[in-house]
Amino acid sequence: MKLLKELLQFDNNSSCLCEEVYVDENDNILSEAAVRQFKRYGNTFVKKYRCLVGPKKGKLVAHPGDCATRKDPKKVRQGRKVMRSKKGIIKRKSKVSKRKSVSRLVTKINKRIMGK
Repeated sequence: MKLLKELLQFDNNSSCLCEEVYVDENDNILSEAAVRQFKRYGNTFVKKYRCLVGPKKGKLVAHPGDCATRKDPKKVRQGRKVMRSKKGIIKRKSKVSKRKSVSRLVTKINKRIMGK
């Protein structure tokens, strides 16, 4: 999967308004692959990509190409087991972290990127 920038139109200042288009090996245009998002890492932001298609749809990944990789079944089972056993702890900790100003800022930036 590679990225092409298609020229849509030129404005009065002769700078192009470009749209990012993803294509596969045969130059077939893919509708959407991944969108730029931010993740809270401590008290800072990290740039990530949210997968819009593929087996990791809805997940944050480091590179857009990672959206097409298959999930490891062993890790999926282990994660589900941990989530079941620590459900209450995860809920309490997530409530605390969502109140932090950094987390609120990240959600605001991500909403703005998505156009909401």
